[in-house]
Amino acid sequence: MSAQVYLVSPSQLVEGVSVVELTGDEAHHAIKVKRTSVGEVIELCDGQGVRVSGTVSTVTKSTLTLNVTTWSTEVKPKLSLTVAQALAKGDRADLALEILTEVGVDAIVPWRAKYSIAKWDDPQKGKAKWQTTVTQASKQARRSWIPVIHDVVDPGQLATFATQFDLAIVLHESAVKSLASISLPESGSILLIVGPEGGVAPEELEMFSAIEQVKMGNTVMRTSTAGAIAAGAILSKIRWIQE
Repeated sequence: MSAQVYLVSPSQLVEGVSVVELTGDEAHHAIKVKRTSVGEVIELCDGQGVRVSGTVSTVTKSTLTLNVTTWSTEVKPKLSLTVAQALAKGDRADLALEILTEVGVDAIVPWRAKYSIAKWDDPQKGKAKWQTTVTQASKQARRSWIPVIHDVVDPGQLATFATQFDLAIVLHESAVKSLASISLPESGSILLIVGPEGGVAPEELEMFSAIEQVKMGNTVMRTSTAGAIAAGAILSKIRWIQE
């Protein structure tokens, strides 16, 4: 069984560190939920590429101390993938975020599509919830880098944001080109836009006219899975081979 992974701040995992103290919610989870005891091997990660492994030396009611045995850092991939995920309701959003994290995307942009049923009355609260979801999913997937959740955007803002990428793609079932036919860069940045359950509206497609429109096949996928499957197809061609 793999060692349990817990998150700490980057300042705690500087190179050469020999002892790290786990506190707060992560310590509570390790001590009260996982019943971690002295002598167990666990891992700590800062969510920004650094990971340490070691043996638990002390456990109190609220803290846990780790004697570090290994320290490693994972460099960022040469090709970054950002997914613009349309707002979705409850379990659909959670599923999309979890699978996108497991697949390996680097950042996620929530966007308010015309046909999105979900509405964020409090954008900061919605963003924080998404960040919590991907953080927990990252621990489960043993990721060293936690995906960044951007501020929510509207379609116009998303179209402008797309100009910052080396390649931008929007998934649409009526597109002529297939995702498999698109030439992908070996490095740089890709933006993948995923619509809501009701699809991308005609006026939104007009705003995205400068963006490559592609389909994945003859079936129509749900918003909770479409992005992750497309992301997996993209990363399998470039990053997974490199890794």
